Amino acid sequence: MALRRIAAYLIDVILIFIVSSMLSSISYINPELNNYKKVYSEYSEVNKKYLDAVGDRDTEKAKELTPKLEELTYKLDKNNKYGVIIQIVLTILYFAVFQYLNHGQTLGKKLTKIKVEGDLSIFKYILRTIILHEVIFNLLRLIFVWQFSKENYILASNILYVGALLVEVTIIVMVSMRADKRGLHDLITGSSVVKI
Repeated sequence: MALRRIAAYLIDVILIFIVSSMLSSISYINPELNNYKKVYSEYSEVNKKYLDAVGDRDTEKAKELTPKLEELTYKLDKNNKYGVIIQIVLTILYFAVFQYLNHGQTLGKKLTKIKVEGDLSIFKYILRTIILHEVIFNLLRLIFVWQFSKENYILASNILYVGALLVEVTIIVMVSMRADKRGLHDLITGSSVVKI
């Protein structure tokens, strides 16, 4: 059952990634696309130099490039607000609304012959999605990039990254170790995933 859940999750996440990437690459929908591409190009060059320095164990060069990488990361995130909004909206529409209307199944779950069961309202599907798919962490990053200075944003973003990682690890451990194979999102919303 755990392998089915992982396969369904991967199928669904890849699908959302492809669709959100396609929508984010349309300048009419994402008016900051050209700025993002410009900054991304510069980021790629600096990141390659940084990785080369790390690979060569040139700590001085790596240390010298770190502030520039942080600045470019901040600019990337600042120019990607429409991309993040598109991803959040698609994630909620797909994993909450579509799954609710499709009786507990996404396309990944259909292909792997599993479904979400329980007395779930649309609100519980949304809550389940927020917990499982880092929606709250992405929303906070979006708010923080516009409200915080670069230094405070980098710190807050790293804290959010650790928080999201802890939630993911908790869910994976729970699904792997519990007899009922329920994760944090399942326990909070009263759901379970079953074979069809």
